[in-house]
Amino acid sequence: MRSSRLLLALPLLTGILVLGGMTAIDLAPAHADITIIGDDDQDAFVGSGSLLLPPQIATDWRQVAATCPGCTWRSVIQCEMTTAGSCRGPARLCGPDGYWLRVYLTRPDGVELNLGAACFGSGGPVSRETAEAQLRDRIVALVPPLRAWRQPAGQVLPHLPVVFGVHQSEAPLKESFEIVGLPVELTAHPRWSWDFGAASLTTTSAGRRWPEATIGHVYRRSGLAEAQVTAVWEATYEVAGVGPLAIEGPVTQEASITVPVGQGRAVLVR
Repeated sequence: MRSSRLLLALPLLTGILVLGGMTAIDLAPAHADITIIGDDDQDAFVGSGSLLLPPQIATDWRQVAATCPGCTWRSVIQCEMTTAGSCRGPARLCGPDGYWLRVYLTRPDGVELNLGAACFGSGGPVSRETAEAQLRDRIVALVPPLRAWRQPAGQVLPHLPVVFGVHQSEAPLKESFEIVGLPVELTAHPRWSWDFGAASLTTTSAGRRWPEATIGHVYRRSGLAEAQVTAVWEATYEVAGVGPLAIEGPVTQEASITVPVGQGRAVLVR
């Protein structure tokens, strides 16, 4: 049988993507405790952590594999398409570059489970952390830029309410696509945290204009103030009926808006 060796160490995923001139998307670190190696002696892949397995394996077993961060696993090559007729049954669907692997999962209590066999690519089984790193990149590409607005748009007066909002939708983002060879349904829910300096607010409302205002603040002093807003996108996903699985660490965006607060003056009215 053909032997193989793969070493994949997952680095922490950090970075900032600037959108527009005033928006930054921050990718919080994802867990990277998964190491996948190819074992030449056993002609298999071994590793630890949660796995995302293809639909050829029973849904219940795939759910177990996807939600077992403390597990270890091994996958043994049972068939390779090295020659015509070398594989039979569903293993023939793997193609010349694939493996027909049987996956064994060992729980933290030491019990080993035979999860079944399926076709895998040259890298072997896919860790959940590997898939979620790509999913976070997908979220960054999907979310609209964060731009704040206020009402009134010009100079405001102290002791009078200022209305705020963002040019984003309150509806969750949804997308279906394929990642690492697996069908994925992704859902990301937003919330917004406002910092007005003297007060703060966290809400699931994107903000509405007067007279239906949902986000407002009253400034007590004149001067140049700044309102800051952070959009927080938390996401879950399903993989061929398994899930929902939560992506650890939200994707965040930041923006700010300047508020010139003028002097309030008394006016004598006859």
